[in-house]
Amino acid sequence: MRDTRFPEPAGFWTGVSWGDYDNDRAPDLYVCGYIHYVVSDADRKTSSMQIGAKVPFTLNPASFNGGTNLLLRNNRDGTFTDMAAALNVQNPQGRSLGALWHDFDLDGRLDLYVANDISDNIFFRNTGGRFEDISHPALVADYRSAMGLAVGDYDRDGDDDMHVTHWVAQENALYDNTWVDFNLKPPAGGSSAATNKYPLRFMDISDMKGLGQIALPYVGWGTEFVDFDGDGWLDLAVANGNTLEDDESSPKKLKPQETFLFWNRRGEFFHNIAPLHPGLSEKHNSRGLAVADFDNDGDMDLAIADLGEGVRLFRNEMQAGHWLKIRLRSRNHRGDATGFGDGSTVIAHLAGGVALRRSVSSVSYLSQSSRTLHFGLGPAPKVERVEIRWHAGGTNVFENLDVDASYEIIEGDREPRKLAGIGNQKPEIRSTPGVAPAATAGTRDKLRLLDFWNKQRAAMNAMKVEKDNVKAIGLFREALSLDPAHEDSLYYLATCPASTGDTGVRWATLAVLKRISPQSQRAFAQWGTLCAIAAKSPADLQAAEESLARAHAINPEETGALLILGEVALLRGDHKLADERLAAACRTNPKAVGGFFLRGYLAWKRGNDAGAKKLLEETRTALGKEWQPKGATSEGDVKQKQHVEKTPLTRFWESWDGSIEPARAFAGPDEHLQSSLRALNP
Repeated sequence: MRDTRFPEPAGFWTGVSWGDYDNDRAPDLYVCGYIHYVVSDADRKTSSMQIGAKVPFTLNPASFNGGTNLLLRNNRDGTFTDMAAALNVQNPQGRSLGALWHDFDLDGRLDLYVANDISDNIFFRNTGGRFEDISHPALVADYRSAMGLAVGDYDRDGDDDMHVTHWVAQENALYDNTWVDFNLKPPAGGSSAATNKYPLRFMDISDMKGLGQIALPYVGWGTEFVDFDGDGWLDLAVANGNTLEDDESSPKKLKPQETFLFWNRRGEFFHNIAPLHPGLSEKHNSRGLAVADFDNDGDMDLAIADLGEGVRLFRNEMQAGHWLKIRLRSRNHRGDATGFGDGSTVIAHLAGGVALRRSVSSVSYLSQSSRTLHFGLGPAPKVERVEIRWHAGGTNVFENLDVDASYEIIEGDREPRKLAGIGNQKPEIRSTPGVAPAATAGTRDKLRLLDFWNKQRAAMNAMKVEKDNVKAIGLFREALSLDPAHEDSLYYLATCPASTGDTGVRWATLAVLKRISPQSQRAFAQWGTLCAIAAKSPADLQAAEESLARAHAINPEETGALLILGEVALLRGDHKLADERLAAACRTNPKAVGGFFLRGYLAWKRGNDAGAKKLLEETRTALGKEWQPKGATSEGDVKQKQHVEKTPLTRFWESWDGSIEPARAFAGPDEHLQSSLRALNP
């Protein structure tokens, strides 16, 4: 079952990119169409040449016409409309592999850059409800084979530059943005006060900066700007991997290539330091690349996806300077702080007039990095001022933020919220004069971090693999003693006691998680579910409904909270509202087993036996081919499983024997619901 909110034209689709192009605070989606593939048996028997190598005709994208791209406007009601033709951004001649939304001219509107394979790249400047193709005037319409895109102010001149990866023998491009330089250069960090007198222009200076010729033998894919060593200058990572066969391999495979990790020498030159690292210098056929601080220690780590191999995760141990992390929460069109700040820019001002720009605008190639912004601060002892320019909104300014700290900033709030966690802990080192301390702060921090992750992984293994929740609870508590605010540890500690009967632990742990992470959808969903299961009065159901509604508002795409809201409406006796909520969940999630089952119950209660039978059949479909009635024994199934109450009504479809006779299937839930109504409304 497909998601009917999106149009479904035929096509060969590749990269996608979210961006609020019309500033209505609802993210829109640009979808790249690669080629118009035509099936022909004759083509399968022919070949073509690529840089002297013979390849099957059907594997050469030049054999087919370019695809047509989509711009799906968010209608703010859960549906989308394709506006690409109306706004002239279909790019029908391009063979598109990736797209990037970014405000390159600092006018508050997101521009669109499209990376095309063996066809001109396209730059669409957003003029306010319309788009202007300035690819050639802006000097970025390269007829090469473009894949990966990255954006960042590598030279700290106040505007954002762009890196584009290409196919073999084409070099990669570093497009230096000249907007600030030619528009009466504003104060450091860029400013909307620029005169905008001169047009938007870019200069490809990759050879001057050491990024051009070095890439000639390589095929570049995912790429990201990120300050790995914390010196305040953006470094650059590139995932490489050929599309041509390796003549030396047997059987033939694609030619593997090593990764690039370019260290930025103060904006003057990039040096590839990957050969100094054994893992990065290994040759693979890499494609995706993303960065995030996965271990929450204040530096940015690196993940690389290799074709046919899986993912390699590199923990960063390069960072020597101070750092700052900022997580933005932008408000949607309803005023809820549910966004990630996409399109927004943060400028961190340091002593001496240094201004560091970071924007929430990262897509790489078929990859998505963390939206938490990371600033390497070098030796700076504090951040004098932080300026947040909200996309489609105003500006917030905060002064004197701590270094080596993480903050969450909600659009419109007067104060930033400092986040607790390992990254914010700075162990005090005491030593006797003349006697060296046993370990440096950094070493002790790393040891504590390693100890935490050992406990966390062991706890997850106990819970998911060993099915030993008692053991898992102990390990999660040990992990939390090392990092009391770790959200995963808190969440899974709250879910483990479901089968141990210790409800008090669940309540207390979820209360902590909700307090430290007000945007945790799963915390509010679990709290509401627990309230609904334990409800003994209408007030309990009201508390459950409020918490579940909050969870659904935080992430409307996740259907779990919506399904339980349907159950709460049933427990209240409001069949109309229950049917609306359950139907909405089933439209979004074709695997919403409980939704189909309970909608069948509601149809039966209305006297619609035929509709009830149909929904029971859909329940069977949602359960999947391997489903069998509860109680049936499979070969090798010798363990007795303890039942866990997941939602107020889960047990009824889990114990359903598969009968599509409504009176038989729904006798149990009907008796329970009637009894609950009497008990909750004495």
